[in-house]
Amino acid sequence: MVFPLPTILLQTFFLTISVAIESSVFYARCQVSRKTSVEYALTINLISACVGWIFFFYIEPILSPPLKIQLVTYVFLNKLGEGGLSLIFIIGFFVFWANFSLKLISLNLFNKLVDYAYPLQPEAELEENYRYSTRKVKKAPERRQAMAVLWGHSYSHSVILLVLWLKNFQNTT
Repeated sequence: MVFPLPTILLQTFFLTISVAIESSVFYARCQVSRKTSVEYALTINLISACVGWIFFFYIEPILSPPLKIQLVTYVFLNKLGEGGLSLIFIIGFFVFWANFSLKLISLNLFNKLVDYAYPLQPEAELEENYRYSTRKVKKAPERRQAMAVLWGHSYSHSVILLVLWLKNFQNTT
């Protein structure tokens, strides 16, 4: 049995980058607390990563043998085969929009769970209890949240692409 430790470490590194970038975008664009923005970013990125790996392990057995070898070689060994760059761009484009959609759905579900567990209080009660409250929940409009997810997702994927390019550049020299 092969244990893909480098892949696990790289995924953890990418999750850390994504959470850091996306939480700062949530904080700036949605005007939520820093804690809430980190919770949002962490939740949607973990859900997205888990669903992504489940999808990968579901789709991998039904691929044609040459495509399967090429995909597994890239994911676990970080080596592109013949014509692999165009395949990676096509898959990357699909993954970007699928991840964005999944993050948006996850954020909406997370908001519903938070609203159910911590219902918003009227502003008068919130003012009185603010110094005793450990959690200030301020819900941003859905459009603003969707744009924050898109901007944060775009920024984090850009940085991840840069890291992958630098990693491949280092391997080729």
